[in-house]
Amino acid sequence: MARRPRHTDSTCRTSSPSRSRRARRQAKRSGPSRRMSAVPGDASRAPGAPGQHPGEETDVQHCGMDLHSRLTAWHLIDGAGRELGSGVIPTTEEDLGEFLRQQSKLTQVYLEASTPSAWAARVIEANGHRPVVVDPTRNRLISGSTKKTDRTDAATLATLGRAGLLTPVHVRSPETDRVRRLFTLRQAMVRSRASLVKVVRATLRAEAVLLPRADTDAFAARMRTTWEVPAELARDVEPVVEAIAGITEQVRVAEEAIHDHAVENKKLVRRLTSIPGVGELTAVAFLAHIEDPRRFRNSGQVAAYLGLAPWVHESAGRRREAGITKRGNKAVRTLLIQAAWSHVHGRMDTALKRWFYSLAERIGRKKAIAALARKLGELMWTLWRKEADYQPFPPSSRRAPTSP
Repeated sequence: MARRPRHTDSTCRTSSPSRSRRARRQAKRSGPSRRMSAVPGDASRAPGAPGQHPGEETDVQHCGMDLHSRLTAWHLIDGAGRELGSGVIPTTEEDLGEFLRQQSKLTQVYLEASTPSAWAARVIEANGHRPVVVDPTRNRLISGSTKKTDRTDAATLATLGRAGLLTPVHVRSPETDRVRRLFTLRQAMVRSRASLVKVVRATLRAEAVLLPRADTDAFAARMRTTWEVPAELARDVEPVVEAIAGITEQVRVAEEAIHDHAVENKKLVRRLTSIPGVGELTAVAFLAHIEDPRRFRNSGQVAAYLGLAPWVHESAGRRREAGITKRGNKAVRTLLIQAAWSHVHGRMDTALKRWFYSLAERIGRKKAIAALARKLGELMWTLWRKEADYQPFPPSSRRAPTSP
């Protein structure tokens, strides 16, 4: 018996009850990955992915990895969303490289930004695959999940990555990573030295010996050559003074390495340090933290990235601003706060200094200095991006001062 021809015209399409049930069963078996493939990538697509809807690039595999210090969970799917495998590997360069070399197809690997994500991204790229480091704070499907395990997190990363629903973050270069590392180590040493100086001062104060004020850089030298301290007390605190002297020397070594980076960017560093209060350390830290000024569309994004933007609560027509968010790198934010104080105490009269004093009368000096640090960060970004020179009184400063 001849088979009846199927209708291809959508206006003539009919469905029997059995065929409808089969279609529903097939849709149920296809699972959520097929529904997610209909979501367009647009601007939310991860970098490196082709200009197609998610799931159309079937030759590319998608792998979610949940990195931890010892073990890494992985989940691998193909371009159509079908699972290819999952498992756990040690978090080492060798094991990660071996896993990647076993993948015959181009694989896009999704990692949440964390301590090991920087070197893991370099290993992935060195093995010919695409690393995509994403912002974990914007991934509510993982952080807010009721069933949260390393394997489910990896599977969610793979599925969302394939659908273009993850928010990528900027991956720093190895050179920039080294400069940031130098600043992190320097800050740790400076904090340790300050704690030891407090211990020595408190120990001597308990014996009625009050030391004059001095910079921590010169504390060890003055303890040994300038200040008069009873011999017995001097012997007791000498091991701590020796530790302070050693840390001071290592801080100097770190600052010399940072200075070498400043020499490599001499013209740009000179432009930024022309701002009163901004020194070489602040300029280099800012350059290493921002890395590329084109990453930001406006100065407000820079302030938010530095953690100097205020919290904003707006509801029912009411808007309230709280303190700064303090997100981002603490070392850079601290240097900008110090630069703001130096700017205020400097001799040069500037529009920003006048703005600070006007604002401080209304909200207090502490809040005003944080606002000035934000202004300095925004100004440094503007000079960098526009390749402009600093002006103490730019044309825009002729307007009346406004709140941040």
